[in-house]
Amino acid sequence: NGATRTLNITAQVTTHTAVTNTATATSTSTDSVATNNSADVAVNARDADLDITKTVDDASPNVGDTVVFTLTVTNTGPDATTGVTVGDLLPAGLTYVSDDAAGAYNSTTGVWTIGAIANGATRTLHITATVTSAVPITNTATITTSDVFDPDGTNDSDDATVDAPEADVQITKTVDN
Repeated sequence: NGATRTLNITAQVTTHTAVTNTATATSTSTDSVATNNSADVAVNARDADLDITKTVDDASPNVGDTVVFTLTVTNTGPDATTGVTVGDLLPAGLTYVSDDAAGAYNSTTGVWTIGAIANGATRTLHITATVTSAVPITNTATITTSDVFDPDGTNDSDDATVDAPEADVQITKTVDN
């Protein structure tokens, strides 16, 4: 008789591989066209592989010098993502001076709020700090959130180390008569 019925099903994606959902209609009555009793739909979860690198412009500064840490986050895809944040709290031995994130980096919490990153796009942050210690200081940056699943967590953290040299100055005084 041409009647139509619709059933809407809401489901949560729990895997990051393609899933095919098949719906099949059956009836106790004879169906003269059995070839249209089934339909498939494929669901692909979105993935965004985020990669972070961290470098420092001077790995052997003197105590009192400023160094610039460069953080680069790249979305290697295949999809865009939103809600991206990075954690990079400066450790003891480094004192925050400035950054170029226009308010998106909070030096107190160490959180850099990036937000959205398109597939293939890159975001960069430069943090300037003063070296206040003569011991090796490792500064780590880690991608902490993304609204889209990151299939490769092995590239979500990177670090850079500064090692201010210590001087052992000795003075010898002699007299020549």
